[in-house]
Amino acid sequence: MYEKVIDSLVELIRKDEQFIDYASYPLRGKEAKAVILLKEENIVISGIDIVRGVLSKLGIKHEFYYKDGQIAQKGIIGMIEGDAYNLLISERSILNTLSFMSAIATKVRKLVEVIEKSGKNVKIAATRKTIPFTSEMQKIAIMHGGGDTHRLNLSDCAMIKDNHLKLYGSVRKAVEEVKKVISFSKKIEVEVEDEESSFEACEVGADIVMLDNFPPQKACEVARKIKEKFPHVLIELSGGVNPEKLSEYLCEYVDVISIGKLTSEVKYVDFSMEIED
Repeated sequence: MYEKVIDSLVELIRKDEQFIDYASYPLRGKEAKAVILLKEENIVISGIDIVRGVLSKLGIKHEFYYKDGQIAQKGIIGMIEGDAYNLLISERSILNTLSFMSAIATKVRKLVEVIEKSGKNVKIAATRKTIPFTSEMQKIAIMHGGGDTHRLNLSDCAMIKDNHLKLYGSVRKAVEEVKKVISFSKKIEVEVEDEESSFEACEVGADIVMLDNFPPQKACEVARKIKEKFPHVLIELSGGVNPEKLSEYLCEYVDVISIGKLTSEVKYVDFSMEIED
């Protein structure tokens, strides 16, 4: 699992090392042990399976006390043992992975908990506003936090957005043309900016309608009207959703709320590695 990401991280470590890490080279062959420390409270751990894979490829023994998706408290979360040189050259990369992914998972879990307390049946989803070259790691972290990954790639779902509509000329034309080429196993989603377009999308056979940049009250009103006439259509709310005001967007007629800030704004969680004496 996650072999592509693991291989990329090992390649990154080797690229960082270049020909040699001069500070660590004299320590090669020396056995060393280290603890991985979490320095913050109530963090949803993410990246453990990936870090395990990286350490294994570098011949480093490891034991972690948490699984991905579990909530951890400040303190030791794992121990590693192996050649001192390999421990040192991999240190920053494995810590960055845990810090980056755990930050996203924790942010998502907080929003999932807000929804659970409200009693609404709404999913929190990521968007494609991911940091270049880290999309897979970010989507995995979203999943560990209890959120929905949304599309993992362009072929997962035919998402017809504003620029598509400008080029096709209309919602109807766009959906009709896409239906000619899309597989029966894929869904069609249309991004709309007004009520009229949302109903046009439903009438022509869209599976999902994204209400883009709708104020909370207006979004719920339009979603209700759509569900009354097209109960099978999924309603996604996106665009300008402030995570701190998520409760304002929760509505029984909305199925999914996607938030770009889950992945576009990441504040690292503090992890460190300390060699044992």
